[in-house]
Amino acid sequence: MSDVKRKASVALLAAAAVLGGIVFVTSAANLTGLDGLFDQASAQDAATAADIATAEDLGQAFSAVAERVNPAVVQIQSTRLLAQGPSGNDPFQQFFGGPPGGDGAQQGLGSGAFVSSDGYIVTNNHVIEDADELVVALFDGREFEAEVVGADPFSDLAVIKIDGDDFPTLSFGDSDELRVGQWVLAIGSPLSPDLSNTVTSGIVSSLGRFSGAPDPRGRTTISNYIQTDAAVNPGNSGGPLVNLRGEIVGINSAIATRTGTYNGISFALPSNIVRSTVEQLIDTGEVERGYLGISFSEAPATLRRQYGVGPGAAYVGGISPDASGRTPAADAGLQVDDLITAIDGVTLTDSRQIVSLISSKRPGDTVEITYNRNGDTRTAEVTLGRRPEDGQISQNSGAPEGVERPSAAEPATMEMLGLTLETVTPRLARQLGDDIAGVVITDVDRTSEAYRDANLRPTMVITEVDRQPVTSVAEFRDAVADVDEGESFLVRVQTGASSFLTALTKQ
Repeated sequence: MSDVKRKASVALLAAAAVLGGIVFVTSAANLTGLDGLFDQASAQDAATAADIATAEDLGQAFSAVAERVNPAVVQIQSTRLLAQGPSGNDPFQQFFGGPPGGDGAQQGLGSGAFVSSDGYIVTNNHVIEDADELVVALFDGREFEAEVVGADPFSDLAVIKIDGDDFPTLSFGDSDELRVGQWVLAIGSPLSPDLSNTVTSGIVSSLGRFSGAPDPRGRTTISNYIQTDAAVNPGNSGGPLVNLRGEIVGINSAIATRTGTYNGISFALPSNIVRSTVEQLIDTGEVERGYLGISFSEAPATLRRQYGVGPGAAYVGGISPDASGRTPAADAGLQVDDLITAIDGVTLTDSRQIVSLISSKRPGDTVEITYNRNGDTRTAEVTLGRRPEDGQISQNSGAPEGVERPSAAEPATMEMLGLTLETVTPRLARQLGDDIAGVVITDVDRTSEAYRDANLRPTMVITEVDRQPVTSVAEFRDAVADVDEGESFLVRVQTGASSFLTALTKQ
């Protein structure tokens, strides 16, 4: 009986100690402010829970988009029949990759998306170009043979078709509404047929990128891309880039890589270009694009400063006729040496924007061209022509090709300009391959304004100073002598068969 009492006493003492400890801890917490720490920890837990819920909501959004979009995304298996073994420099082989099959066939892989329920599919031209057989594998496992409806190498887009009805489709979003930082998903078949309908996520990294994969056959192409960090690899080409509403905002077309696979930079053609091209290919099997009728290049920095225009200004280097022989730009009043600064109110931030802005129009459309002539801003309404079959809107590189540097017997160095010049003699004219008068540049100081900003290089010939002809070094010196120190002056430069206007500053 005494043992029981002792155990009960011990239990009572333990309980009292526990209760006392609780009272002590609570009192100490109140005295030292630990209750605030407990409250803070609870708040952090609540915040963490809210963050998790937000992340889960985003994940649910991704899942919902994938479930909605995936059935409309297809895998395209291409076969090219080879008459003989492929050569190492075949651009088609570079796309298809790998050795040819034993039956003399070369296999390729790409992606696409249904844009109509009766079987029309958009993809990249380089996915289907030169293919002899096309097989489309659907999300549900069915396979169909496909035929090419139309292809447009200029935009690297194509439309193919399979027989059937009631296919799931995707609608086009407005790529002009995209914002940097916006979430997007890329869907396609990267690297292997076994990886069909792979979904990757990322953000819009940049808009209006004027760089991407060059056309392997050297053709002019639209160079206006959406840049994203969504993982895209060979095989994704032609697949859709979609927003969180499941709308096509781009067609995945290229990657920037040093390894041949994804390096964090992917490019997609904007949906507004895609929609216009697809509609024409479905309607007529071909694409008609507006033609401005000029050759152009980036305006030299010195000329931009001289005229007070922005960095995206385009220098008009030549006038060219359209398919009917009409010269749309010249008919509206534009001339060589004008600087185009805007099209339809869109200020150029890069001269290459002209290609995509004009190519999105059709023959007969009217565009407003804002340009600068001799420092004066003007506008012109241009009715676009029809692009010639054998050409695009041309870009003038302004660089001579295949011309060896002339030997200067008595060069004249003008240190204030960073130039070494020589009068063009008949011998030099023959060496330069043209009947030309002026002063040839034999050397340029690479640290000078002439090299950095005026784009002057050896073998170029200066033919005018402030629009007055110069035929010798002496005439060039006399013309420059009339310019005040610190002032700029215009020079016309002949390079190969073309010429351009730039400016120099007298130091």
